[in-house]
Amino acid sequence: MADAFMKADVELAAAIPEIWSAAFYPTLLEKLPFASSVAMDYQGEIANLGDTVNITSFPQFDEAEEILESQAVEAEASTLTNIQLVINKQLAKDFIITKKADLQSLEVMNALRDLALHSILKKMQKIIIAAIVPSTSPDHTIAYTSGTTLALADILAAKELLDNADVEEGGRNMILGAAQLNDLFNISGVTSTDFGQMGSLSSGQISKPIMGFNVKWTSEVGNTAYFMHPLAIEMAVQQDPTPSVHDLGVSGIRAMRVNMEVLFGLKQASDLRVVTVA
Repeated sequence: MADAFMKADVELAAAIPEIWSAAFYPTLLEKLPFASSVAMDYQGEIANLGDTVNITSFPQFDEAEEILESQAVEAEASTLTNIQLVINKQLAKDFIITKKADLQSLEVMNALRDLALHSILKKMQKIIIAAIVPSTSPDHTIAYTSGTTLALADILAAKELLDNADVEEGGRNMILGAAQLNDLFNISGVTSTDFGQMGSLSSGQISKPIMGFNVKWTSEVGNTAYFMHPLAIEMAVQQDPTPSVHDLGVSGIRAMRVNMEVLFGLKQASDLRVVTVA
């Protein structure tokens, strides 16, 4: 009679335990650079009461005139304008865990809270992107010089438009899609050590500003490249996305509900402070 084997997948299957790791596999999450690329100058003023921040803007005076020593000068009036930043955006993401599931499962609450927060911030970024409308006169929406490939000429064209509009140099951002980010590594001026980008090729990251732009990227913009100063968009968060936990036992349900929401507003304050290349 032939030997009978006791195999792991048949005879001993009932005796082989399964182990569930406490370390969760990381979820792929989109990069969300726009929230950190806009101005938050007026957030503190709306932290408690109110739903609108009125922001006053001053126009320039006309160019000064050259006068004679005894010549009288006519005074010039300046008409101020207001920009209204309205807190009218409320985003929410909730989830419910039964008490049985909470007791019998691994510790999942922190991971679920992080994913709920990411869901809210992802929607917030989409709202910011939708609010960005570049100037049409002069035209701050330009096309790539070749297809959808980002070239040095495209960066310089965007820089020139911002420079001609007298946009502040400090704090400018370049927000790119994945394809355009990788196009940077084909630009010799970016990868050359002469331009201070040493290590870019080895790390796969752009560690220093390029032509005065801090480099950021996200898969959420497709092939559109944004060159902007934070003052192009003003945003204020009145209620931070903090989770609140509610016991549903009062309704006879053995479960916990976690609610998360954010209350904020945003306003494009300047269409001259942004250039898009598409």
